[in-house]
Amino acid sequence: MKKGEFIKLMGITSVERHPLYCSNQNYIYLLELTNNLDFIATGILSGELDKMLLINEKTDNEEKCQFYVKDGIIYIIYGIFPDKKGKWVLEQMEKHFSDLVKNKDADNLEKLEKYQIEKKFQGIVKFILEEYMKLQEVFSDQDIPYIEDKIHVDYLGLSSKSIGVISLLVNEDANIEVPGVFEKREEEIEMKETVLTAKIEAIAANTLGNTDAMPRWISVKLGFQDYRFLTFKKYPNNYFLYTLSKGNLEKLEIAEEKLDPFLLAVVEEPFSGNLRPFNRVRATLKNFLEDNNIFS
Repeated sequence: MKKGEFIKLMGITSVERHPLYCSNQNYIYLLELTNNLDFIATGILSGELDKMLLINEKTDNEEKCQFYVKDGIIYIIYGIFPDKKGKWVLEQMEKHFSDLVKNKDADNLEKLEKYQIEKKFQGIVKFILEEYMKLQEVFSDQDIPYIEDKIHVDYLGLSSKSIGVISLLVNEDANIEVPGVFEKREEEIEMKETVLTAKIEAIAANTLGNTDAMPRWISVKLGFQDYRFLTFKKYPNNYFLYTLSKGNLEKLEIAEEKLDPFLLAVVEEPFSGNLRPFNRVRATLKNFLEDNNIFS
């Protein structure tokens, strides 16, 4: 691999939460985390799990998870590598593993059968990595550019130690799946905000607890070159801003810079339980974002 590139984990889990392969037991928790992310991606975000960038809380190092979902099975690689190389590895994993479980129910394998498949796949992983090394010069390190040149912020939230203090659905028509039938539009919006806050807080807490890292962003694929992003930004005093957006992820920092002036005043002190200042900020943000939720 090129200098600075590495793969720490190659893993496989079923959508039904059955771990099927893990190349590095030190990172087996990523299989469960992947299932949790997939549940969010396919549920309230109505897409397919794509990638996640993690930032280590202690070192600030960035590492990436890349995912590939096919036929009820999720393939995962974790480390530092360009997207195109990650995609190739994942496709090779799927190709060979699907051959091993052909005409089998991957969610109901006998213990011995599962062990034999894992042993065979371990040899295949070695082969995939050897081929990866040979193909270094074939791959371009340049990622595929975004079609859009803007980012649309559909939702934002602010939390303190897993307590949501601001929750604002900016785009009320955003495709967010929530249970129930609502008589009033306001009730549906409130439910969407509540569900989003709870799910996002669970992802953040689960990720940080298992990895000592906070997601910077999680991408969900909606269609060809069409993505939804769940993003996180750390503020002083254990506050985190999270947004749900679409478009060009490279414009994220522009959007965050525009939001900073509204938030910096309320994150200067640790959260004391008083929501009034946050409610005022929410109202101000709502007015601002009604006409300014697209950034470029």
